[in-house]
Amino acid sequence: MREIECRASDWLFNAGLVGFINIVGKENVRMEGQSVFFDADLLDSFEDKYFAYFIEEYEKTLSWYKIVSFKKEMDRYRKDDFASFDEKALEELNNYIANVAKYYLKSASYVSVYPLIDATADPVEWGKNLAKVGALKKKETFDEKRADIIQEVKQVYLKLDQIIAFCNSEKGERYLAAKNVIYTVIKNAWNGVSFLNPQTKEKDTYVDYRTNFIDPVKEHLETNLEKAKFTCFTCNQPIKNLKLDLSFMNETGFDTARKTSHVWDFNNDIAVCAVCKFIYSCVPAGFTYVHNNGIFINDSVSIDTLHAVNEKIRSAILHDPAQTLTHTSPYRALVEAITNQVEDKRHYELADIQVVRYENETYRFNILSKRALNIFRESKNALTALQRCGFKEGNVNVNFYQETVRRLMNNENLFTFIHKAMYLKVTNASNTYYHMGHIGSLLEINTNFLKEIEAMTEISKGRIWHINKCGNEFKKAYPDHKRSGFNYKVLNALKTNNRDAFMDIILNSYSYLGKTVPDFFLESFTSDETFKTVGYAFMVGVNGAIEQEDKDKDGGNDNEK
Repeated sequence: MREIECRASDWLFNAGLVGFINIVGKENVRMEGQSVFFDADLLDSFEDKYFAYFIEEYEKTLSWYKIVSFKKEMDRYRKDDFASFDEKALEELNNYIANVAKYYLKSASYVSVYPLIDATADPVEWGKNLAKVGALKKKETFDEKRADIIQEVKQVYLKLDQIIAFCNSEKGERYLAAKNVIYTVIKNAWNGVSFLNPQTKEKDTYVDYRTNFIDPVKEHLETNLEKAKFTCFTCNQPIKNLKLDLSFMNETGFDTARKTSHVWDFNNDIAVCAVCKFIYSCVPAGFTYVHNNGIFINDSVSIDTLHAVNEKIRSAILHDPAQTLTHTSPYRALVEAITNQVEDKRHYELADIQVVRYENETYRFNILSKRALNIFRESKNALTALQRCGFKEGNVNVNFYQETVRRLMNNENLFTFIHKAMYLKVTNASNTYYHMGHIGSLLEINTNFLKEIEAMTEISKGRIWHINKCGNEFKKAYPDHKRSGFNYKVLNALKTNNRDAFMDIILNSYSYLGKTVPDFFLESFTSDETFKTVGYAFMVGVNGAIEQEDKDKDGGNDNEK
């Protein structure tokens, strides 16, 4: 029995280490400082553990699960002899037949592994024989044809039983679900080798993985390297040659045979040992992915903390029953992991930790500063209110939560985002899913940001709430037919940072109403940030019904205006 040591290194290798620990289980490795120790025997049947981990973690996102999970619905209707089977159930059945069963059974990735499951079965033909049931002619109703439809449904259920039993068999799950995780999870991290090599002749993905990643490790461990001339680029251990490189890693590796210009003096020295390449293959298990977006926190003070913080993120994203998986999930999990530190009273500090995000097939890097952590803590409730808000711009969906966290981590203020959100709302643009209260939340978060960077300290949350109320009172007195012109001119003045034009519009408008101009507008002259904050807070009130009567909710004190 030989013990292998892997030390923490760069973020990508650390992600692989976390992934390896996740796959084999924390109890099967020894973590000391920045090193992970494990027995070489742990590599036996590692390919089974590798795919089992992904299938278990991402089960409910897999197309395989969509096929087999319908069995519960079928059993439910059979149990009550179809008494509860109604028109909606018929619609769901036909949708399942057309968009799940028939669709996936003919997919190329599924077809390629059918012989490994049962060479005598022909699921493609089973899919062709499936057809929608209960077609109603004009003027026919579901209740009138119910008896005939139920008979048809019973016949279709028999066909579906065969399909689901095939997919849900031990081998069916082993190969079909493995195909799913290859293309929805693993492919996010690496590509072009093993079962992701389009030219591979090995049909069994498990064998292909073992051949490419595990067998070389065993061979490497048995090789005498006393006279080796080269060293591993990652762990600096001696290696026999430079054959193994990182070209299979997405967005980080390159083909050392064709792109020698990427290395010093065109002489490639970027090669890794078999152990490191094996660890790199575990990177997709170290990241947590949602809809092709991934996140990894490179807290490499020790392996234990590195694993613990990413475990927390993974649990919050994939195993929180109260939350559905959306594009905001990685950001939400990150913010919750940060903000819950205070609640848990744990002595744990994430400041100055590298956060690696995988978005649009590209890695993005941020350092979590203490400033960002404070802003997240101060803005926790306001951020929560933004989770389901957003708008569609062309073919791009913009989520408030995702965009806000991204900007805060990049140390950017939110004024341009607030302006765009408000402009879209006041012009009644389509595909906007928020109201002025949500823009008020953006403004609150931005105020926390400005105070944290000491760009603006004189405006409290209670003051902003008071400005909102004044804007709302102005709205009630100002004629509706004049408001669109007022909005246009004021927003234009705010965007161009033109305080003179802004004050001219405000003075003229209040003169028109015969009312006194509120004194808070004088604060606009103290700084650009205060001007924009006052202006947008007022416009939130002018264009939205601010019903938040509870000042404590906004953090204001009783004696604040």
